[in-house]
Amino acid sequence: RDLTMKEIISLTFKSGTRPPLLLDVLRSAQAIGDESKLIIEIKPGNPEACTALVRLFRSHPDLIDRCAAVMSFDAWSMHKLRIELDELALAFKTYGSPSPPKASLLRGSPPERVAGSPHNLNAMQLRKNVEVKMPQILLLTVAKEPQMHYELWVDVSDLSPIHSWLRNENSSSLDGVYLQYQSEMLEPNGIMAMRKLSAMYRVGVWGEFGSDPDDCITALKLISECGVSYVNTDLPRGFVSNNAKQYFGLY
Repeated sequence: RDLTMKEIISLTFKSGTRPPLLLDVLRSAQAIGDESKLIIEIKPGNPEACTALVRLFRSHPDLIDRCAAVMSFDAWSMHKLRIELDELALAFKTYGSPSPPKASLLRGSPPERVAGSPHNLNAMQLRKNVEVKMPQILLLTVAKEPQMHYELWVDVSDLSPIHSWLRNENSSSLDGVYLQYQSEMLEPNGIMAMRKLSAMYRVGVWGEFGSDPDDCITALKLISECGVSYVNTDLPRGFVSNNAKQYFGLY
């Protein structure tokens, strides 16, 4: 059954810790370093999650660059998120984005509010005219016959439907797609099609657990030959196999 936030936070693992919130994970990524970024998936039929994510970014703009991309099979939700993130970026540019508070503001300065500003200025300063880079918005697709009504099917032999899925007359387009892996992607015609798509959009590739290859050679080929930006992996024990070590000249 679905759990409320209160019920989730009250749960404990065997170690005695509670399940981490997205805010906790983003802060951990921030602590690790600049190269540590998340790709967040929003499950279909949950548009409220988009608004909640934007609300989190509004309250913690310093964590926005810890999120490289947001993806979903739900095209409607992704276009909704695009609109909300564009509005947030415009608000930050117009009214400023919060920066760490000065000591004087922490010692009892009364809360202020700038008319139209997206945030309360309690213990905050605003940096004016700041361009805040928002996460990329990617649409997940399938390469097999759709099993759910929200799934969008596309084959590497014809990637043309993607263009219309990413466009929206009333807002900015989505940034790209996350395609389901097909072996044909690494054949000459597939490589050509993937490189052409990657030149226009941000492209990621995901694989079905247990049926699609999950190893570093496949990932490297998708990145270097097809030009994709992201490759999903479960990092199995055989991710770096003996063949991969030979491929990379490790022995």
